[in-house]
Amino acid sequence: MTSAPLARPDPPTASELYVVLDSDDRLSYVSVGLQDELGGWVGHVLWDHLPGAREIYGPGFEEARSTGQAVERVVFYAGRAKRLTAIPAPDGLAVHIERIAALDVRTLGTLAQSLARIAEALGAREPAQPDLPARASLRALP
Repeated sequence: MTSAPLARPDPPTASELYVVLDSDDRLSYVSVGLQDELGGWVGHVLWDHLPGAREIYGPGFEEARSTGQAVERVVFYAGRAKRLTAIPAPDGLAVHIERIAALDVRTLGTLAQSLARIAEALGAREPAQPDLPARASLRALP
């Protein structure tokens, strides 16, 4: 008797990955797809667990609250690119998370591959005019 291989569950979709923040950016709810990572943070201010993230995530959250409109931003924090959609409500802010890619820094090759995936996901294009080469010197700076 042969058994069928165990099916791996599909990774959570962006609609399954979300948190709800109150007006003080305290987590009041964490979706099932984020329970393992963020479930222990419920009742805590988000910024207490993500050093330096307020400057990256905060402006989009504040824009959503002040305009009353959903705000979508692509952010890069802690080696990961994510698309966040902040949706305001009278009692808080729902933040949907789409994971775009993570940097893999094990080797230069894996770093190049992960940067290419991020660029592809963001629809990056070649700049109109390439950057000028940097001047090189073997002399040490004083």
